[in-house]
Amino acid sequence: MNLILHKRLLSYLLIGALAFLAACEQKREKVNLEQAVAAVMTNRTTDMRAPLHIAVAAMISPETTKVYYEELMSLIAEKMGRRAVFSQRKTYAEVNELVRKKEVDLAFVCAGPYTQGKKEFGMEMLAVPVANGKTVYHSYIIANKSGPIDSMQDLHNKRFAFTDPQSNTGCLVPTYMLARMGKTPNSFFSDYFFTNSHDNSIKAVADNQADGAAVDSLIWEFMNRIDPTVTSRTKIVEKSPPYGIPPIVVNPALDPETKKRLKEILLTLHEDRKAAALLAKIQIDRFVEGDDRMYDTVRDMGRWLEKKAGN
Repeated sequence: MNLILHKRLLSYLLIGALAFLAACEQKREKVNLEQAVAAVMTNRTTDMRAPLHIAVAAMISPETTKVYYEELMSLIAEKMGRRAVFSQRKTYAEVNELVRKKEVDLAFVCAGPYTQGKKEFGMEMLAVPVANGKTVYHSYIIANKSGPIDSMQDLHNKRFAFTDPQSNTGCLVPTYMLARMGKTPNSFFSDYFFTNSHDNSIKAVADNQADGAAVDSLIWEFMNRIDPTVTSRTKIVEKSPPYGIPPIVVNPALDPETKKRLKEILLTLHEDRKAAALLAKIQIDRFVEGDDRMYDTVRDMGRWLEKKAGN
């Protein structure tokens, strides 16, 4: 069951009217996407350049994404001679829908949604990040460091945190692991819920809101470096095989010249001193061309689960 579903983002016109009230009434800990969009609308009065719409899937929570990715998004837009309009949604499916409807020019998505988008409308990969010299990542099964859980088996009849139903590392991989054991989330866990981002899942385990979680290795390692106060209260009890790293994608019908220029910018971004510093900040070495075959193992897991469910 998903305990974190909220109302859809209000329309831009309503946001303009409600932004001030939202700022006064929303609690600090709640994600206020309306305010973020309203801020972008305010910027339109001072920057009249054509917009470059960029979306980031909720691999990390919106507040964290804004802190660490907004400057990079702005730099990419600057190199295009445009202004960045940043979008984030609460689910991976919603970001895929933005790409499908061509409501964004560029999107950072997870491996699972990429394979889904590729299948449904030909979602096109422009580039992939290289992190710590590699273009792969893992699913970490984590538990509270002070607790007795040391394996996935130990999470039987415990409370578990998934990230998003379409997440590879945060949902598909642990579900596949359970299926290989002849189990399902319903039969194995006493309870489970979705957090909608990997950093929220890590925090849920650190704060004992969940006994275990499946998280993106890149996010865990990122958090462990920038602020280990949360990750230090967790431990990695299992590590999955490697999977193709989350890619940067576009709608296949995007203007060819725009697509070509975006790709050129991404592949040479590390050569720019300012951009290289930003990439280092979010622990990306550089961007390189990806290969769709990198995600075949993700597809294989999905097909195996579908086949098993049909038996």
